[in-house]
Amino acid sequence: MIRHFITLSALCVLSIHSINAYALQEKDEALHNQNDLILSLQKEMRSPRFAREILPNDFSALLQFTTFGSNTNQPPAYLQSVIKLFSNTLKKSHYANAAAFSELLEDFPRHVAPYFTLPSSRAYITNSALYDATFVDRFNATVNNMLYAQFSTEYESFRRDPNAFLQSISTTIVTLAQEELAQEQLRQSIIRFCDTALSKLIWDGATYERTWHITKKIADQLATLLEYNILDDANDLDDLYWTLLSRYCYFIELVATDMPESFYTELRGDLRANSSVLFALKEQDYNIEPKLSYMQRTLVEAETTAYRYRAGLPQ
Repeated sequence: MIRHFITLSALCVLSIHSINAYALQEKDEALHNQNDLILSLQKEMRSPRFAREILPNDFSALLQFTTFGSNTNQPPAYLQSVIKLFSNTLKKSHYANAAAFSELLEDFPRHVAPYFTLPSSRAYITNSALYDATFVDRFNATVNNMLYAQFSTEYESFRRDPNAFLQSISTTIVTLAQEELAQEQLRQSIIRFCDTALSKLIWDGATYERTWHITKKIADQLATLLEYNILDDANDLDDLYWTLLSRYCYFIELVATDMPESFYTELRGDLRANSSVLFALKEQDYNIEPKLSYMQRTLVEAETTAYRYRAGLPQ
């Protein structure tokens, strides 16, 4: 039902290229359906069952709110309030299904990316590398470029009415600053939401061979947040990786005696191959044990626990 709705919404967006009355009517109907869906989701979220049973296993409601925001050109404040709502709701949940969270991350960056395009600032961004720069460096360069452009093209306006000219420049600078601040606030909200979800992840031990595959997939999906500029600092990605890895290691400790020997054999081989982006990111803090070393140590300890359990030896 949800995927069918998204398809209808996409068709509606394409239909604006047609100016006949029928196309406009279809667009209005789709928007009406979107509003009805959002109202329905809001009602569902008020139920205690939503935080206890639904959200931990299905993040599609969050995806629907973000899709609605991008389709209707909602401001960054809208998405920030949505992320905050789901973050606080998830805090009431006892867990988060790892497979369900991975499903969210599959489409989430694409719907959120438009909020990180800096529509006002990009008119003055002459170097694409500035999109990956820090807020301070980008804002400084953007303001400098804007001042140069304004004085180069509007110098006569400055001579005629300096006060009006400078007031216009001040307004533009405030607009650029507000845009940067709104983007950064939204970015931090998304980081907090992801960290909350990662710290509550659980895996299905019955399908033990998939638990590590899902974990590696989540690591890959988190890396796409950096590619979409939703994250702009490798330190933030590193923090999320630590939360993910710590949670998975905790899971291994809990189910150590339930995992077959084949699980440990496969995982050891994968760690030797160092095939996961989870360990490819350069360590950001050299004062703590590296992630790969931490994972290897956890695996050895869990395998030892499993061996002693099967052999009937005291733990």
